Amino acid sequence: MNLYPECICSEICNFTSLPGLRMQIPPSPHLAHIIKHFLILENNCSEPINYRLFSDGNPGMVFYFKTPLVQQAADKAYIHPSSFVYGQLTQYKNLISTGKLDILVVVFQPYGLFALSGIASVELNDGLIKLNELFKSDAEELEDRVLNETGIRNKIEHIENFVFKKLAGCSYPDKALTGALKLIDNSKGNISVAHLLHALPITEKQLERRFNQYIGIGPKRFAAIVKLQYFLKNLQRHPQDTKIADAAYESGYYDQAHLNNYFKKNIGITPSAYKINNLLAINFMQV
Repeated sequence: MNLYPECICSEICNFTSLPGLRMQIPPSPHLAHIIKHFLILENNCSEPINYRLFSDGNPGMVFYFKTPLVQQAADKAYIHPSSFVYGQLTQYKNLISTGKLDILVVVFQPYGLFALSGIASVELNDGLIKLNELFKSDAEELEDRVLNETGIRNKIEHIENFVFKKLAGCSYPDKALTGALKLIDNSKGNISVAHLLHALPITEKQLERRFNQYIGIGPKRFAAIVKLQYFLKNLQRHPQDTKIADAAYESGYYDQAHLNNYFKKNIGITPSAYKINNLLAINFMQV
């Protein structure tokens, strides 16, 4: 199986200008409905570095092969475990690297973690759970194989085999939710809840309940995250001398002040500050 198809070659090449290595790898086609992509993050700097992580609308699974990151909270700091899953982020996180980074992130589809675990996504918001606490003995075997395996292809193969075995007990979303996700994605987040309700055979209360159960946040907030992600991608594609306002307008933002306020609230910096930051991923950057 070719894990590095031509369609992502240009994206991989663009990462060489970053301070670390970032590589995005698509999953096997039969797992694309659960796994969005795999992300490889590396940084060989041994000096302490501050990072910021914010929501891209997807939960995930993380494996550290070198030094785990330290997460800062209001009144405490703690070291990430060597492997864990994380839920939907409702606020940005401040992280510190105290050594060399070598991270493999399994980025799930928005409903992927609920599908595999059966735990309501809203209960996992802003939290992380050690892999073996969520999946018990199966996870211990997976962690051992992934952390001790050589070669990224082999590591990913172990993860995909694990996910494939879990598919038998998956709790898949119904057509109403998948239809809503498709409409939000096709509109690049520029869609109202009223429009969703008009297009789908579902009530507002039912739609809200499904989003909270499968994704962790409501449809309005999820659409706002999707819209922001499209803006960030547009911002990256634009030349450095292009005005942020042009990328904002292209993404459906017609009020610069509203965009700035939303940016500061959800990322903690302004769009112009984001544009000049060192990115390891579109939602993970050095600050």
